[in-house]
Amino acid sequence: MDQYSGAPGLLAAGTSASLRDAMRSGAGDDRYTYDPARRVYTNTKTGRDVTDQQLRRYVKNVSDETSRRMRKDTQQLIAGLIMLAVWYSRMRSFMRALYKTIWILGIGGFVFDDDTQRNLFYLFTLLQFNYFDNFAEQIHSGTQPLNAFAMTRAGMYAGYGNGMMQNIELINGESRGYTEARRFLGIAEEHCVDGDRPGCVELAALGWMPIRMMVPIGDAQCYSNCKCRIKLR
Repeated sequence: MDQYSGAPGLLAAGTSASLRDAMRSGAGDDRYTYDPARRVYTNTKTGRDVTDQQLRRYVKNVSDETSRRMRKDTQQLIAGLIMLAVWYSRMRSFMRALYKTIWILGIGGFVFDDDTQRNLFYLFTLLQFNYFDNFAEQIHSGTQPLNAFAMTRAGMYAGYGNGMMQNIELINGESRGYTEARRFLGIAEEHCVDGDRPGCVELAALGWMPIRMMVPIGDAQCYSNCKCRIKLR
């Protein structure tokens, strides 16, 4: 999924070479370093830091590509071109590739991927895979018809990309010295209101609050469609 981000090579960011050494060596356009103290990626050709806005755009790019593929495979399932077992396997592979890409992005690149991080990744994404397994079981039992809504629902598992990125920061916030969090509504989305779950409009209106009181992205009324952003201080 890295190649669809708009910044290929970001996940392979290095930390051992200094920015100056990387630039002198003639590193390509897509080489990056990561500073764990500042938690910032730097483009080694331009010398510029990668902004939070750019990172969100990269996540959106890979999420959109994954959603397109998942909806396409679901369309094939609806048309009878692939079996349910094949669809199930492909969907989980797409989800894992997307979620792993975002996880690696959040921790600073593959250089920081160790057994501890792999276990944390498993725990962090377990609920989403459980949701998907329930969806697949509903299709198998017939309680979820193979229709346009099923295709839309399939794409929603890729829509969790934004939520996953935001929630990684939220969960790690306290250990990095932050004490408060605030929800900001997405700019161009149709925002949800209170229903069976809390609405993003009402949650954003609460302003700054203790980190532990913040409702994670994906737990509001709009589920994984949420495009809100969480800031920490």
